[in-house]
Amino acid sequence: MKNLFRKRQFNSALILLIFIGVQLAVLPVGIIMGLTAPEMSPDELLTSIIPYQFAAFLIGTVLVILLGGMHHNKNAIERGQQADIPVTIVWTIGGVVLAYASQVIAGLVNVYVFGNPLESQNTNEIMGMIETMPLMILIVVILGPIIEEYVFRRAIFAEVYTLFPMHNKWYKVLGFLVAGLVSGLIFAVAHLDFTHILIYLAMSYTFSFLYVMSGRLLVPVLVHMIMNGLVVGLNVLLGDYIDELQQLEETMAVVIAVIRHIHL
Repeated sequence: MKNLFRKRQFNSALILLIFIGVQLAVLPVGIIMGLTAPEMSPDELLTSIIPYQFAAFLIGTVLVILLGGMHHNKNAIERGQQADIPVTIVWTIGGVVLAYASQVIAGLVNVYVFGNPLESQNTNEIMGMIETMPLMILIVVILGPIIEEYVFRRAIFAEVYTLFPMHNKWYKVLGFLVAGLVSGLIFAVAHLDFTHILIYLAMSYTFSFLYVMSGRLLVPVLVHMIMNGLVVGLNVLLGDYIDELQQLEETMAVVIAVIRHIHL
């Protein structure tokens, strides 16, 4: 049992290292391009780097899936009962509704109670890159959600959650709260966005809840993909129409804006 535990921890550590490697992979490429082609503008440099970023995400995604699929790498959540296909579909559809609701509520509290800015700089930058290089859509909608859920749900949340005794429901609740807090805070740090921590925590607890209840990492992965896909679609296809809707009424404008700027 101890050997299996250590192997799982080792795999989780590898998943974390892969994620860090993916995030830093384009730095040397950017430095080399900047030195060899100093005449390039920042936007041109960013556009040139994106294909390398896509390759890094693709390789990283394949690696974390392979590591996560190893038979001895099961945590307390996956060793329990797993939802069958119909129930998995229900959890996925319900999860999208729950995730949007939690983010809208967290966004309103963040704006009206804490006085933080509505828009996320991280989301705005991502949308700008998508407009420049559509290849970013594959990173944001498919590869990003997969690798992030393996990292923040499986390698971080599940490892912390598994540290708590599973024979007592109160320990399970405490484990869920602590693990969700840890993964949510690290998620905010990874996105370098500290004014929207409440929203990242809402995402963390929602995705973690779906993971625990379904017993399948596939559920938060699919919900994450659908949410990012809807946000990208809203901004790219309906951006002008949404701008008009935001003029209707202040509170409704904030709700619409929160939905539009759901954190990617």
